[in-house]
Amino acid sequence: MSKESKVSAEPIVLGALHGAYGLKGWVRIRPFQDTASLLASKNWFLIEREGQNHPIVVEDVKEHAGGLIAKIKGVDSPEKADALRGAVGLLRQDFPPTEEGTYYWVDLIGCQVTNRSSELIGIVSGLIDNGAHDVLEVKKADGATVLIPFVESYILAVDVASKKITADWDLNWD
Repeated sequence: MSKESKVSAEPIVLGALHGAYGLKGWVRIRPFQDTASLLASKNWFLIEREGQNHPIVVEDVKEHAGGLIAKIKGVDSPEKADALRGAVGLLRQDFPPTEEGTYYWVDLIGCQVTNRSSELIGIVSGLIDNGAHDVLEVKKADGATVLIPFVESYILAVDVASKKITADWDLNWD
């Protein structure tokens, strides 16, 4: 199964800024999912609420209290750190590689989902983490949403490069 994806020119939001940490300009970040991508890259983007994206250079980043703390170049006081608002993200090309059989959600969204008989179920519109496993939100042609567990017993094949997922799923199942 291929894990390659088209490169996005827009940063993908991975966490929210949550104010200053300490007295030397560190910021607190609440990651939305796994922290591996943010920990592996120093090429972050500050994504402001108005939608503007600004590249930022991360001098250091650490896991702390269920989230992250980061030292951003040019931010050297708690006042400057606290003034940062919005979110942080990365370009897709800056994500670390995944292990075989694991995928970034951003790569699955937009995939066409078919069943064993090559019948179109719909398009992945989102994912849900229910604690036990991920669940695909698949939008059918009639606008209805089908939830398909993203587990080996239902997901037969994933081809990110072709944006296709094959599932063991009947068209009549809700």
